[in-house]
Amino acid sequence: MSTEEVGANTWAAMDKGVQAEAMAEAMVGLEETFTMLMDDLASYAGWISSGYVAVRDELQPEVHKVQQNGISLANNIQAGASEVAQNDYEAGDRFTEAWGEMPEVNFKDDRPDGTERF
Repeated sequence: MSTEEVGANTWAAMDKGVQAEAMAEAMVGLEETFTMLMDDLASYAGWISSGYVAVRDELQPEVHKVQQNGISLANNIQAGASEVAQNDYEAGDRFTEAWGEMPEVNFKDDRPDGTERF
């Protein structure tokens, strides 16, 4: 194996990129939805509403990180698949075939009398 060989299934990578993009789209607005739900809970909780507000304030930065990580994941998977496909395309002119270096072999046994062994 030469040092220039790399293996990747670009179609599978692009499929995973599409799945990650769907996940990221579902996460858009996650932080806002979380805040809205926690505020609604606090408004219905009456005298214990300060507990919901405290939980909201404590978890909101973590929910923001989850949202940003999901979006970054989708972007990175798609960028990786795109880079692999681009590298394959650029390296395509250097690739001939798997057995390009192998000499042609004749397995027929031509006999002097004109008959063939196989």
